[in-house]
Amino acid sequence: MVVLQVVGYKKSGKTTVINQLIRAARKLQLTVAVIKHHGDKSGNEIDIPLKRDHVTYMESGAAESIVEGYHYVHKLLKKSESSLDELINEVSSAPDIILVEGYKQADYPKIVLLRSESDKELLDLTTITQVIYTDAISTINYTDIIQGLINDETI
Repeated sequence: MVVLQVVGYKKSGKTTVINQLIRAARKLQLTVAVIKHHGDKSGNEIDIPLKRDHVTYMESGAAESIVEGYHYVHKLLKKSESSLDELINEVSSAPDIILVEGYKQADYPKIVLLRSESDKELLDLTTITQVIYTDAISTINYTDIIQGLINDETI
């Protein structure tokens, strides 16, 4: 299993790049898991429908709520912030690749997305393997990125 981070500021194209990397990995018949760090501290932008039963269970005091249906399992677990390593250890699907959106300070290989020159402070991060400007996202060969990633590590 290899881990690749995609980092950048809001609206830099992180989700687009992650989706392209997933598609490229799937074309190579690799399995992928994704971990996303949500930077909105208020929680207002996290897409959890607050009126659903499994959320009301949490509000009533449950430590964990799991919903299964339509070939999906949705797990809610209320706890203080988790480290990226803790979340990687929770991935249960045994993927070939874990793609991580965010966690800028973590020490995994990372693609940095820059919207403009004003984002260049991100170049001070560690373990940068590639820098992509937002306006060039559509020109990138994502299969090459995935192949380079798996060639550097044994899956």
